[in-house]
Amino acid sequence: MLEKENLLRAITRNNPDHVPIRRLDGSISGMVRIIYKDSRALLSGADRWGVTWAGGIAATSEWDAEIQGYPVNHPLQDLSELDTYPFPDPNEPGIMDGLMDGVDREQVLITGEICFPVQDRGHLLMGLDNFCMAAVDQPDRVRALLRRIADYQIGIVRRYLDMGADIIRGLDDYGGQQALLLGPRLWRRLIKPELARIVKAAKTGGAFFWLHSCGHVMEIIPDLIDIGVDVLDPVQVRANDQAEAKRLYGDKICFMGGIDTQHLLSLGTPEEIAAEVRERIRLLAPGGGYILAPDTLIPVPPANYRAYLDAGERYGRYT
Repeated sequence: MLEKENLLRAITRNNPDHVPIRRLDGSISGMVRIIYKDSRALLSGADRWGVTWAGGIAATSEWDAEIQGYPVNHPLQDLSELDTYPFPDPNEPGIMDGLMDGVDREQVLITGEICFPVQDRGHLLMGLDNFCMAAVDQPDRVRALLRRIADYQIGIVRRYLDMGADIIRGLDDYGGQQALLLGPRLWRRLIKPELARIVKAAKTGGAFFWLHSCGHVMEIIPDLIDIGVDVLDPVQVRANDQAEAKRLYGDKICFMGGIDTQHLLSLGTPEEIAAEVRERIRLLAPGGGYILAPDTLIPVPPANYRAYLDAGERYGRYT
């Protein structure tokens, strides 16, 4: 079975041969990720929205993963400036150039990635404190901001679809360690409608929708299923009840993740990591719908990384 077919079967919960494994460089066999120019978290410099990043560290090896920069300037701190803010153009020439060079469509699923599709882009523009306070004090203005952001992202989705994308993956962090950053009711009022529009654009174009959201997201998994999300990652181990998520929703959505990077993969022993990989596969893999992955892509000791990969290969076979 081709790795592309195996990954597709995992996503659709349709008898894969083995559990796909995500590596620390973000790659998964059978899939290629395409990300348009200056749209992700940068090591340093300004992205196409005018957010300035600093402090990032480039990867030096597959296990010594990149440390993303952090935002140091937020260009839209006051929503009184919303009407004059220069939003980027999703149809700008050149931002997609070269993304499909060397891609063999017969061998891989093509995944177009959208970093910060709704909530994250809102607080990157405004600053997190400003955004959260405005969500309570000025919900109509925040709603207008998020509408403009989603309009842009839908334009990007359509360009990815025109390039033949099989999957659209949005990266939008909704959770903290113990709760959502915005409470469930506020998330449903402000974020869900715009995320739903983006998901609909992808699904209408024949693509799967894959959502990355760090942190605690248990309360909104039914909402994500309701709007059509096909894959959710990473269902962070120390922030969610993975057994309960699998029990309640494992027949409706594919999960990627399972391996704790906050403590285990970065600080544990190879023996502990192998045992945890085996347990997470036992818990999450039955019926398909599971991709083994670390919670986050951060530098880890080489021996621990090898233990993770070896255990995934050893215990991830369905037959």
